[in-house]
Amino acid sequence: MSVESRFVRTMSGEMARHREKTSGVLWALPSLMVPLAVTAIAWTSHVASEGEVIAPNVRFAGNDVSGLSVDTAAGQVGAREIDFLQTEVTIDLGDRQVAISARETGYDYLFDETVTALVGARHDGTPWGEVMGWLTTPFRTIIVEDRYQLDLTAARSLLEGDEFAIEDPIEPSLENEAAVGLRVLPGKPGVGIDIDATLRLLETAPVHRGPVTIEPPEVTIPPTVSDEQAGEMAHALNARTEAGLLTVVGDMTARLTPNQIRRHVRSHVSDGVMSAMIDIGTFQAEIEAIFPEPVEPLVPPTFGVVDGVVAVIAPGEEPLVCCTSESIAAAAADLVADEDGAALIRLEPRLANDPDQRAWAEGSNVTEVVGEFTTHHGCCESRVTNIHRMADLLTGVYLLPGDTLSLNEYIGPRTRENGFVDAGAIRQGHMVSEVGGGVSQFVTTLFNAAYFAGLDFDEYQSHSIYFSRYPFGREATISMPGPDLVMTNSTDYPVLIWPTYDATSITVTMYSTAHVEVAEVDQRVSRRQQCTHVETDRRRIFPDGRVVVDTIEANYRPAEGIDCFGRAIPDPEG
Repeated sequence: MSVESRFVRTMSGEMARHREKTSGVLWALPSLMVPLAVTAIAWTSHVASEGEVIAPNVRFAGNDVSGLSVDTAAGQVGAREIDFLQTEVTIDLGDRQVAISARETGYDYLFDETVTALVGARHDGTPWGEVMGWLTTPFRTIIVEDRYQLDLTAARSLLEGDEFAIEDPIEPSLENEAAVGLRVLPGKPGVGIDIDATLRLLETAPVHRGPVTIEPPEVTIPPTVSDEQAGEMAHALNARTEAGLLTVVGDMTARLTPNQIRRHVRSHVSDGVMSAMIDIGTFQAEIEAIFPEPVEPLVPPTFGVVDGVVAVIAPGEEPLVCCTSESIAAAAADLVADEDGAALIRLEPRLANDPDQRAWAEGSNVTEVVGEFTTHHGCCESRVTNIHRMADLLTGVYLLPGDTLSLNEYIGPRTRENGFVDAGAIRQGHMVSEVGGGVSQFVTTLFNAAYFAGLDFDEYQSHSIYFSRYPFGREATISMPGPDLVMTNSTDYPVLIWPTYDATSITVTMYSTAHVEVAEVDQRVSRRQQCTHVETDRRRIFPDGRVVVDTIEANYRPAEGIDCFGRAIPDPEG
């Protein structure tokens, strides 16, 4: 066989084999095109659904959210946000635990970022990665976590609060010791949480998975002021107050001792700086105790009485007492601020602000007669001039509760310069003539008005010889320098003394607010040698139910110039 023939046969065989292979491939193509077309359609659907529905096999917050519309998924994220912000975060402080919500802790839930993460599940990454993620959908579940963050500023502010304090540091302070002056009470370090470390723990805490407990590390917190700094301040304040303090209120003065100043010093630490101040309340109480009485007394009202009716012509003025808070505060500020120390302070008086004192100044309690008495005398005697002079000098005397009236102190010596004349008087048991004689009749009249008004008698003495124009055993006399008539208004209201007279009588009326029941309840007469001794009992019933019985005493000689033993008394005029 020729070479050419072999070649032709060979070529024929090869061509036949090629036709067979080609025919097989052509028959296989239709079977491959079907799954490829299905895959292409599915991929196209996956790409087209991006941003409209959640991809398959995606879970969020423990729920399958595959195929949910974006709006539906966003609703689930909103509900999850509420639950998340209510998650309990517990700060374990060792001796106690503080439980608060995630919202209170400072966590912010990132709603938009969480929704975006859901929508982008299986749609993120490189094209090849997205294809591979899509192809593995049946075999790999994607879990989308909550997106949130910690507001560090809000969380720090929370942790700096008192609720999370373990043991605050104690700053040094000043106290006064009478023997040595101001001294330092040492400070003490405190214990607190390490806020920066706690913030880092909160940032990494898996709050999205449920309640969490944080155990913050502790740190030592030193006082912001050292004991040495406090000691320097104590030394400076002791030096400033070493000389005490001259205090002036109105016309009154007093010197405060160093101890009376230092015991009101208080120290305060703020922003690492210690400052000193005076406790205004206790300092004012200290000063007011030094000046307990009014620095300016009550100015009494001016009265007029017409037909027994009392009228206030001009109101008085309330008393002024120590001291205004403003002037004390200013003095206290100067005291601690002045490096050389204040040597003197002037304080302003203030109104007493006492409703009783205000009523007394207004005269509103003087409304009715509480005591009245009349005695009679002959017309036109020289002694009447003296009686009327006493009445004129005592008209309008206004006795406040607790006030004491001494006639000798108030009237002074009965002299011609003071308007008195010669008249009959008793001197050493004898009838004599002297300037001011006869005033004892006014004194007896005043004594009896005060008796029935319920006033107390601190000092009195009866005449040594009884005169029938006076109540037996219930009368008084006066002389210079003694005896004196001294009485105190022991009632609750002011008493106005208002004498009136005519040619043959003198009347003393006392006006106030009636509230004490007064009655003479008994009288006893006895002999003391040749003298007659009289005891007269008075009963007073006060509004609080107290019953007070006191006794007025009188001693009468048997006759002019004779003592109780029947002996003659030398005549003072010789």
